[in-house]
Amino acid sequence: MFAPQPITFSSQSLRKTVYGGEIFAASKSCSPSSFTYPELKGAEILAIDASEVRNFSSYSVAPGVNGPLYPAGPLPHVTDRSSGPDFFTIDFCNVTVTYTHPGWDDIIHVDIWLPLTGWNGKLQAVGGGGYNVGLGALYMTQAVAKGFVAIETDGGHPTDMLQSVNPSHWALTSPGNVNLYLLEDYGSKSLLDLPIVGKAILEQYFGQPPSFSYFRGCSGGGRQAHMIAERFPEAFDGILAVAPALNIENFIPAAYWGRQVMNELGVYPSVCEIDAFTHAAIEACDELDSVKDGIISDHSLCDFSAFSIVGESVDCDGTTVQLTKDAAKVVEAVWAGPSNPAGDIGWFGLNKDTVITTGPISYVSTTCAANGTCAATNEFYLNFVRWFVARDPEYDFSSMTTEEYLSFLQLSDRLYHSALSAASTDFSGLRKSGGKLISFHGLVDEAIPADGTIAFYQQVLKQDPNANEYFRFFEAPGIAHCSGGPGPWPNGAFDQLTKWVEEGIVPETLIAEFEDGSTRPLCPYPSKQTYVKGKGTHEGHFEFEFNRWYHVSSSGKATYVPSTPIVS
Repeated sequence: MFAPQPITFSSQSLRKTVYGGEIFAASKSCSPSSFTYPELKGAEILAIDASEVRNFSSYSVAPGVNGPLYPAGPLPHVTDRSSGPDFFTIDFCNVTVTYTHPGWDDIIHVDIWLPLTGWNGKLQAVGGGGYNVGLGALYMTQAVAKGFVAIETDGGHPTDMLQSVNPSHWALTSPGNVNLYLLEDYGSKSLLDLPIVGKAILEQYFGQPPSFSYFRGCSGGGRQAHMIAERFPEAFDGILAVAPALNIENFIPAAYWGRQVMNELGVYPSVCEIDAFTHAAIEACDELDSVKDGIISDHSLCDFSAFSIVGESVDCDGTTVQLTKDAAKVVEAVWAGPSNPAGDIGWFGLNKDTVITTGPISYVSTTCAANGTCAATNEFYLNFVRWFVARDPEYDFSSMTTEEYLSFLQLSDRLYHSALSAASTDFSGLRKSGGKLISFHGLVDEAIPADGTIAFYQQVLKQDPNANEYFRFFEAPGIAHCSGGPGPWPNGAFDQLTKWVEEGIVPETLIAEFEDGSTRPLCPYPSKQTYVKGKGTHEGHFEFEFNRWYHVSSSGKATYVPSTPIVS
């Protein structure tokens, strides 16, 4: 890895250094003629475009930092984000490298945003989300504003946020035939190309390589982060993977299970009725950790059953609604996850304090007409089954049986595990390269079951009991998917990663912050939060218990070990 070195002032160069807080300037102008095509094995460079962009303003949030992922626009529940701490104005050299893999019929763009002033000597690559490999200015802007060169790839797909929820524009070459080349670009190939192209352009522009290189991503970007750590471990010095979609081929079709149960029952409970079960679970299990804060910190202790409140009444916008057994079946299906009677096909469910009804990635979102008739509305998970598993845009899912659904779940694993899964437990390459990986997953993630990531990290520790020396995973109680939730967010996780990489300061905990500014430590797995009551007038606080790495105690405070799903 490249270690930062003193830079000599030169009259022939515009480079300069302020030692202790390095600032670098470009050695070339921002124009296409300043750049030569980088060498990229197996690819043909088609074009390099470059131009200065000044006073570019955009809402931008970093992957792994709490903030709405959708600026003002056509998506629901979105407020105006045209000002505030997440709104940046930047000046940069905008370079786009366009290339193709001959014979693949793909056109891929790598965007490199080079600060016109104030470069800190470092590179920050950002991932995408959903069915997109990149998300454009949403993630790129903040990196440049903080002094980084920012890079991302579109993987051959548009980076528009609306298209991240539907792969119809690229999934198939024709009905029944998946576009396998674009699928490989999405899964891994474009991720290998990204740092090669990005670093080459950076070095041409500034006359030197970056002192440190980082990758950060959430959700699909978290999957990309793990894919890079597993397959291309020398590409980056540090990697931040948040809510990683490690087994996208499993959890996305599994997420359709709640809707499948609704279809078979012919019942679509209202959002209010479903939410009542979630609120009851929180009320029953909130204080199992000895503090009432609306957060279930240890889900292994929560044995609340949705069926226990069937028949109770709740107020829904002034109308009294009685909680039904069918609604309880839907909720329990989401909590348990799908499985066949033999138990050899299935996946994890969501935790009981997770909101499962609201937003574009909710499991059982419904809308109700004035006459009380409700219908399922969310298409995000259905889209994966439609385009990649059924491979038929006209497939009628409303009449699909449980047997057919479970066969799709099994088929998805068989078709796409090798191309999409980022769940290899062999991180020997990362260990040898000296790279560092921090990952955290919110326990009220409404899209990706956190238990899947927990089970994965258990297997990592089983393979290498000393993996915590280069890869640390943290459970995050009360945190939702990539943003939101009642829990505290470790917004400084990336800063802790850079200190681990650059200064050797090990992240013993992640410092997580509530909206009111109070903090709580997140513990490296397999340790867990424990509430310590205060004495006298002192309030209590959270500490963490350290079990030995990959040691599961048989005592009452044993680390939770979820059952490992089997998809054969």
